Amino acid sequence: MLQPSKQRMTADNQFLKLQTRTLSRGRMTSDMDSIIQQRVENTARLRELRLAKEEQDRAIALASPPVKKTRRKPAK
Repeated sequence: MLQPSKQRMTADNQFLKLQTRTLSRGRMTSDMDSIIQQRVENTARLRELRLAKEEQDRAIALASPPVKKTRRKPAK
């Protein structure tokens, strides 16, 4: 049987190292993309909740009559 030459083995090892780094980088990029997407979705959800609450607070404020402030007479 023929054994691969030393030069061929070195080339294969270098290729495998490069391939491993590329795949790792791809996985990290994929993970970062999913984290960013989750953050965007969560931010949008929280914003919608905040806007709904503000609208509800505005409606309550408009429905209730304003409280009149009474002034005290200065003490003499």
